[in-house]
Parts: sequence; C-alpha cells; structure tokens
Amino acid sequence: MEPALIWKSLGIKKPEKALQPLAPYAEYLLLERGYSPRGVRRYLQDLALWFRFLQEEDFTPGPEAVRALLLKERWAPRRVQGFLAALRSYYRYLAQVKGEAVSDPTEGIGRPKAGRRLPLHPAPEELKRFLEALEAEKEARLLSRLARFLYGTGLRISEALSLKGRNVILEGSVPVAIRVVGKGNKERLVPLSRTAREVLLELGPPQGNVSIFTFTQGRHRGRVPSARYVEARFREAALRAGLDPRRFTPHKLRHAYATLLVENGVELDAVKDLLGHESIATTQIYLHASRERLREAALRLPEL
Repeated sequence: MEPALIWKSLGIKKPEKALQPLAPYAEYLLLERGYSPRGVRRYLQDLALWFRFLQEEDFTPGPEAVRALLLKERWAPRRVQGFLAALRSYYRYLAQVKGEAVSDPTEGIGRPKAGRRLPLHPAPEELKRFLEALEAEKEARLLSRLARFLYGTGLRISEALSLKGRNVILEGSVPVAIRVVGKGNKERLVPLSRTAREVLLELGPPQGNVSIFTFTQGRHRGRVPSARYVEARFREAALRAGLDPRRFTPHKLRHAYATLLVENGVELDAVKDLLGHESIATTQIYLHASRERLREAALRLPEL
C-alpha cells in the first residue's frame, strides 16, 4: 500500500517527519494485526515521541533510555503501560517480521499497576435525549441508526463501519446475528438485540459486498464515514443536548451495552464473548459460551 493511502486510512493528513519511516509498520498493524486506526495512531504518536527523545537527549535505544524518558515525563501508570506496549510492539515487529537484530528496550522495565477505571456510560434515558439531538445533524438518519446499532450490539466503531451485507445472518428475511472481525482478525458471532435488529430492518435487505453504514446524501453518498467523523458528530449532539460528550463516544455506547447486560443478569463469560474480549488475567482461558446462550444474552438488552 502506498504511504499516502496508509496515512489517509489513519486520518493523518500530513505526518510529521518522525512518523514517515513508520508507514510499513502502520500498514502491518492495520492489515495483518487488525488494529483500529485509533489504536495505530496512538502507537505511532508514542513512537514519534520516543524517537524525538532519543535524538534530543543523544540516547541509544535501550532500557536506560526508557527509564530516562519515564523519569522525565512522570506519567500516570496507565499512560506508562500504553507507552511500553507501543515500544514492545514496534521492536517485536522489527525482530520477528523484518528480521532485524534488535532487542526490546522495555526488557526489564517494571510495568506499573493501574487501578481499574469505572467506565462512564450513558443511561437509557440520556441515550434518548442524545438520539433526539442527533436529529439536528446533517446525516441524522445515518448517525441515529449507527448510535442505536452500537448500543444494540456493543461493537467497536471500527467493527461497525466495516460491516457489509455478507456479514448479516438471516433467518428467513429477518436478521438475527452478524459476523464480526475484531482485533487481531478474530471472528466472532454477535446475536442481535431487538434494537440492533430494528436498525437492520430499517436499512432493508443486506446486499453482499455493500457496506451497511454509508452517507445517505451529498457528494459522499454511498461512502463509509470515518470513525473521526462519527465521533465529532456524536460530540456535537451531546453538547447540544446538554450532556457530557465524554459519555457519548462510540466506545461509551459499547460500555453501556456491556454494563446494562450485566445489570440485567447476564453472566460475565457471555458478555466477554459478545464483546470479543479476551480474559484480563493472562492465566485464565478465553471463555466460550454456546450460540444459544449468547442469543439469549443479547435479547436481554433493554430497548431504547
């Protein structure tokens, strides 16, 4: 893939000098590892910071340089974890994919423990206000359906925007589930809640290779919106409704889906499978629930 296409797919108009050599790595994360554009941008930003630090402070890559940067930045534990993950991923790519003789500069660096953050998520009553505010947006029909679908399936925004007609599973003419390719190119089956099913019925019969969520008017009609576009429109609608925009991002609708399922008695292992999560504890085995249990779980999601 041409570098210009890679940056465009990441929503980066003009990459800074430190990022330009990383185009092949960004392509690897996007196409082979299945990372979301947002996740790739985060990794690239950390790597650009790392390279600038090495140049400015005249360090060579290694644990000593990592410790010096962390001492300088004094980040919170969760931020440190993200930075170390970006470095580990990049140097593993150089060694295992490119075959270069490099070592992991994070080797021996302690990983700080970060306390769990309770996700901020909107309540159903607030979601109704949010949906009403979306009606004032130019692409109201697209945005409203997408918001309801995210709430009704718990999908990541990148997963929802990549859906095509062939991903929809029908029983007769009624959509009952979708096949989703998530992080790491792992495929999962997500049974539809009533809310999500209603959205697909509104869209009409699914068509093979045609994207499900596209612009409905203007010169971009038929094209798939970017995640950044959706996030910006959601933010504007939340502010218009007098709501905290941090609680109405696409990912917070995913949190709402998961939280409300748990509050309605769905077992955690079923919720993990529906979301496509792996176990937080590395010693635990990834939990699988039967298709029927997942279908029953999804149908417990309260309707908007």
